Amino acid sequence: MKRVSLTPRTDWRSRVESQGLTWHADGNQEGWNEEAAYILSAGEIQRLCRAATEAAEIYQRAAAYIINNGLWSLLGLKDDDAPLIVSSWEKKEWSLHGRFDFLLDASGCPKLLEYNAETALSLVETAVIQKHWLAEVMPGFGQFNELEERLLEGWRRSGFKQIHCAWRPRHAEVEGTVRYMAGLMRQAGMDVTLMALHRMGWNSRLEKFVDQDGLPVDRCFKIYPWEWMLRERFASRVPRSGCSFVEPAWRLVHGSKGILRVISEQFGDHPSVVVCDSTPEKLGSAYVSKPLFGHEGHNVAIHRNGRVTESVPGDYKDEPKIYQEFVESPRYDGYLPQFGVWIVQDKPAAIGIRETSGSIITGQSAFVPHAIERS
Repeated sequence: MKRVSLTPRTDWRSRVESQGLTWHADGNQEGWNEEAAYILSAGEIQRLCRAATEAAEIYQRAAAYIINNGLWSLLGLKDDDAPLIVSSWEKKEWSLHGRFDFLLDASGCPKLLEYNAETALSLVETAVIQKHWLAEVMPGFGQFNELEERLLEGWRRSGFKQIHCAWRPRHAEVEGTVRYMAGLMRQAGMDVTLMALHRMGWNSRLEKFVDQDGLPVDRCFKIYPWEWMLRERFASRVPRSGCSFVEPAWRLVHGSKGILRVISEQFGDHPSVVVCDSTPEKLGSAYVSKPLFGHEGHNVAIHRNGRVTESVPGDYKDEPKIYQEFVESPRYDGYLPQFGVWIVQDKPAAIGIRETSGSIITGQSAFVPHAIERS
């Protein structure tokens, strides 16, 4: 793999905005970077896809172990949260997609950092923006990117006829991602209603959630994590509402980084599994601490020889943490790339790369497109 420097398209900002990426700038930081690209071999793509396929199976087996043994505190959950999750798991409620995040070690082996199992972002950058970029900038190259087609196929095969899409306002990327997904649902033939999550009401006569027009919400795609939903006043009404959510409640087991401890204990011989524990004592001199339900790198810290060498502030500093062995990964032109492998119904669908000059990928880390080298 190599990182190459490129000349950006002179009108790239207006181009990506017309394609749906309106949140590419955050102050002086650009969230989309086409001054560079990563060129991978077909073999490297295959290794990442194989690691993601096996990780999906490992997560399912680890989740079954946690649910069957009631290990809720390990995930940072309460016993009161269990009935909804168990019911969702036993019903095998429909799930669509997620994103595994990997680093490559010095030998090129993908090392699993975590799973964005229910509120994965950078979807538009992966599915749309880098695909248009490839066609215009590097048309002779390939790209592993079937995400849009696979999502559309998934929605078509779901058999859903009507669905609501909900999010919390004032987050441009979340809203843009929901609107993009709603467009795919409409292409799949669904009747789609967009709504702010706080506009969802409760009809006590019907015992159903209703939208702003009083219509029942029987199925809802959301980008709002279950660990937040379970603390909302309406959470107790979810079981009797009959509403099916995408992603479903059982995905919370995958989304908690506490599952990484079980994966480390039970699947530690897998080459992509990184050692994790609830305390740092067994991890040596270099390790990473992560909140169980952190997002976008918030409150992640890197520890070396007893001191914090890099950290990100955030809202999760008081939350229980998981500790993960530090992965030594090569840098390219001084940048560390993190590989997001998108999974659609347990099969790899695309790769998106974000990079940092530090060691922690955050919500402000730039997305850099990729291409597959000519054979």
